[in-house]
This record gives sequence, C-alpha cells and structure tokens, in this order.
Amino acid sequence: LRAFRETMGSTPYRWLLQQRIEKAKDLLQFSPTSLSEIAVVCGFSDQSHFTRAFAQAAGATPRQWRRSRQS
Repeated sequence: LRAFRETMGSTPYRWLLQQRIEKAKDLLQFSPTSLSEIAVVCGFSDQSHFTRAFAQAAGATPRQWRRSRQS
C-alpha cells in the first residue's frame, strides 16, 4: 500500500476511481451511450453510484458535464 501510494500518488482505491472517471469522461464526450450503460461499463454498481462519484470528482453531474462539452 505504501509503495503504491508513493509511486502513484494516491491509494489504490482512489487511483482506480480516477481511472473509472476518466473512462467515463471519454465515453460521455465521444459516444451517445446512456448514463446507466456508462456506469456499468466503467465498473460502478449503478447509475446513482456513478453520478455521486462523478460529481464529487468532476464538480458536475455526468449529464451536466456531457452537456457542457457538447456546446
């Protein structure tokens, strides 16, 4: 755990969560996939969990984030 944190700069869980959020951002921006499908593909238990985690990490809900990138 210590070696991972020193190498990657965060805990394994935080690192994995950030990887999931980055994949979700890519899908939100470049595909018409629904939010619930993106949640499952990115490894979240459901859309609600995805929305909470995404909003905390990105400062906006997935829908808001997608709309801001499409304008």
